Amino acid sequence: MPDDKKADEKVDDKQTNDEQTGSTPANFGEWLKTQTTDVQKLYTDEVAGLKSALSSERQQRKDNEAALRDAAAKVEKGSEAERLLTEQADTLQGLEERAAFYDNAHTQGVTNLKLAWMAAQEIDAFDKRGNVNWEGLKTQFSELFTKTTIPSGDAGKGTKTAPAGDQKSINAFIRAEAGR
Repeated sequence: MPDDKKADEKVDDKQTNDEQTGSTPANFGEWLKTQTTDVQKLYTDEVAGLKSALSSERQQRKDNEAALRDAAAKVEKGSEAERLLTEQADTLQGLEERAAFYDNAHTQGVTNLKLAWMAAQEIDAFDKRGNVNWEGLKTQFSELFTKTTIPSGDAGKGTKTAPAGDQKSINAFIRAEAGR
């Protein structure tokens, strides 16, 4: 019985939370701000763990790239082994650059990450350090940065609002097709 009471309290808390906001938040960040501190702490702890894992993965890639370049320097100049090691190091570096690009692209409002990556490569929007010239991309490829807004739905009775349009129901369509 105590478990049922806790479940009812959780439902009531969620309903109260939804009622307090009054409308659907525009994005996740706004929604998170309306949550209790416990929920916010759970979220930040989870994200911190994920960011830590991502950071260690990126560091491992950089270490692997450095090891490959070191090995390439130790083998005979102009050999097939040197070429292959250097090629692998360049591949790892490219993967890291693309991952960093994708990470930053989200904060810039890019709607199609892969297409934005190809566009950035096309116009060489990178400086010597690998930073992206976002303003140049926005100028030349503005359609990659437009956010599509999803109109609010109108399901009628399920949302406590009147259905939009001509007020026809599925029953009316079925009756019309049946000839009634």
